[in-house]
Amino acid sequence: MKKVTVYVESVEKGIKEEEIHIKDVLVVGYGGRDLKKVQEHIDELAEIGVAPPSTIPAVYPMQLSNLSFEQAINVARKETSGEAEYVLFHNGTEWLITLGSDHTDRFLEIEDIQLSKEACPKPLATKFWRLEDVQNHWDQLYLRSWITDEQGRRKYQEHDLTSLLSVNDLLNKLEGFGYKDISNTVIFSGTVPTLEGFVYGSKFEYELADPVLNRKIESSYSIAIQEVRV
Repeated sequence: MKKVTVYVESVEKGIKEEEIHIKDVLVVGYGGRDLKKVQEHIDELAEIGVAPPSTIPAVYPMQLSNLSFEQAINVARKETSGEAEYVLFHNGTEWLITLGSDHTDRFLEIEDIQLSKEACPKPLATKFWRLEDVQNHWDQLYLRSWITDEQGRRKYQEHDLTSLLSVNDLLNKLEGFGYKDISNTVIFSGTVPTLEGFVYGSKFEYELADPVLNRKIESSYSIAIQEVRV
């Protein structure tokens, strides 16, 4: 069990500090709402050698050690990139939502998707919202990200949550796959499309924006290549 101090923002009570206890981490892949577009993405990846998933969506369990709340991560090679995602967490009382990045090794992805995700830290923001506060305008929430590389800083992702499975659909899918008890489990939702394909940069900035309540969860991290010594 991993204990982390986070900040829960609610409409009624503002921001309060809370200690959460995390027991498991699940990363969802191919979590798009439009199955036709999901299949198109699978076909595109197949062309570069990535094997199709056995289920749609696919679920990749991670170790607690994969989670990172730091503003810097180390990776083994340049060919890695972040993915802005909404993240679900049930604290034993209610569902919370936050922002995470499914940073992935694109070189390893061709060989084994599970390994490609295990190879990189999974950054997570420390601000959370109550799901109850955003359920009525869920599809109006936006995920955005920016990448910085040799060409400078530019927008990398931008889309509302209509492109991803809703919370209820995602949880129903997980239950169907045998994940019955997912309290205290960090669940990465899957990501929205990139604007120009994969970009391998030195900094990743991302946000979950709520235009109705006029607030954001924002985070960022730098990416350093750590030499692997034999």
